[in-house]
Amino acid sequence: MRNIAIMLSLLLFLSASPTALAQKSSLGAKHRADVAKNPRPKAPRELRVRKRNLVYEQYGWTASPAAPPRTFKPGDLITVIVREQRTYEADADLQTRKQLTLKSELEAFIRPIDRGLGAATFRRGKPNIDYKLNQQLRNQGELNREDRLTFRLTGRLLDVKPNGQLVVEGRARVIHDEEVSDITITGICRKEDVTPDNTVLSTQLAEKVVKVDNNGALRATSSRGWFHKISDLISPY
Repeated sequence: MRNIAIMLSLLLFLSASPTALAQKSSLGAKHRADVAKNPRPKAPRELRVRKRNLVYEQYGWTASPAAPPRTFKPGDLITVIVREQRTYEADADLQTRKQLTLKSELEAFIRPIDRGLGAATFRRGKPNIDYKLNQQLRNQGELNREDRLTFRLTGRLLDVKPNGQLVVEGRARVIHDEEVSDITITGICRKEDVTPDNTVLSTQLAEKVVKVDNNGALRATSSRGWFHKISDLISPY
């Protein structure tokens, strides 16, 4: 009897399995068709812009209201942070060669005669010029230079353009013992580039001009004399 019950259970399971499999397969196909017709929207990578809660911004203890846009007018002070760095490398090689040959001979010369001019003969031979020049010149030059300039300078606003751009100019004079340095910087920047601490980087200035004039004993020692300047200007060699 036990064996008969086991056989009947096995037959019932085998008869129900194809129906279950077919049902599962049909449900899966229907699900895939529904997904294809109505695809799920993908979540955006960026956060959505939330609507402002004016009540919370006005009465909330932890709310920080948006700061009003800053306005500028001519005469305001702005600090310019100058961070300039320049690296310059140059190589030059010049080679010239000049060759000249000049040869001339005088056949006759004028001689006054009766009522006019005539030709004179040369008793000691004809005068001549025989000149040859062969010159070679080669110049080589190499220049490596690196300049760094770092300082802070407070300037004034000269003008505010209609599009909001600011015209800045700053001047300073630094005197140390016998050394005098006159520093001038001018440029144009956007009002958005001015930080809350009222500073702007020199790299954010358009039409920038940075000029540093040094005068003193150190400058006089390191500068060339007038003879060397004239020699370099003429360049006879």
